[in-house]
Amino acid sequence: MSEHKDTFPTTFVVFDMEWNQPIPYIPSPVDPKTLPGEIIEIGAVKLRMNSEKDYEFSRPLRLTVRPVYYRVMNKQVSRVINKSTSDLKCGLPFPEAYQQFVEYCGEDYVLCAWGDSDISILRANLKIHGLSAELNERFMDIQPFFGKVGENTTMQRSVNYAVDFYRIPQTDDFHSADKDAWYEAQVLKEALIDYFALESKEAGTGEKVIPLHSYISNPNLTTQFRWRSAVFATENEADMAAEQEKLFCPICNEELEPDVDWFASGHTHLSLWKCSKHGFLSGKIRAKRTPDQKFYGAGQIRFANASSAWYVREKWQSKNEEQVCAIEDGTSSTEETD
Repeated sequence: MSEHKDTFPTTFVVFDMEWNQPIPYIPSPVDPKTLPGEIIEIGAVKLRMNSEKDYEFSRPLRLTVRPVYYRVMNKQVSRVINKSTSDLKCGLPFPEAYQQFVEYCGEDYVLCAWGDSDISILRANLKIHGLSAELNERFMDIQPFFGKVGENTTMQRSVNYAVDFYRIPQTDDFHSADKDAWYEAQVLKEALIDYFALESKEAGTGEKVIPLHSYISNPNLTTQFRWRSAVFATENEADMAAEQEKLFCPICNEELEPDVDWFASGHTHLSLWKCSKHGFLSGKIRAKRTPDQKFYGAGQIRFANASSAWYVREKWQSKNEEQVCAIEDGTSSTEETD
């Protein structure tokens, strides 16, 4: 978690991008794994909230970017965003467009998007152009935020679904970066209204909703740590051994505190850990088979965004509810579900 975790956010920059993809039968000048998509449009909308919880939208930003690597329009992408190869001959060079985007964002803001694919594509484009891939350290994924406060679910909904859910007027088509950013900002506004209404309601009962800063993570924390146990005769022994590993933050080396201790979910063991400086990390262990038919536990921890943290917590809660039901029924459940 960032140093701003206790600072109440009041400015949100919602951004959306469109990108072209490589074409399998055309030789690529770069490795597609390094650059899975080249940005051709950047759209953004700034949402400000004052102390009275009134909201103000800025003028949307729309930037057309001229690609230098994938200059022939991928047909599948073209069907979605309605652009042709001739459209790719116009626009700003990516470094110039990105600089304008940074200037539009200003300072002291939360960067927001629908899902985290835009973040990964943006970082790939920054790296391929030799620019720093360090982004604003506060990022909110609107998709799980909407799911939690709007529907109390971890189901992944589309922007179209959320727009319909809040009955937001659809004056423009989707799949244009600035228009999508506008719709996403509208959804964020409605979700914030829902959040504060829920917060006010729960305050009267003495319960607490998840703090707003818990929905915000640092997109630059991509480091992960992997380990493996010794070899054992059974999967269970391998899993148990891997769970004994002492875990430390991959950034600051602080010993991690368990938030949700290890539990089985199918053949996978999950957990959630916390670093006091850098926030939550999700853990996963899976038993792997050796060539001589024995087993070792393969473990991994990585920084968790709000969506992945909720996933672990809900799996854990579901597991506990199943156990309670089994006890009440006088039975024990041995079946697991992924």
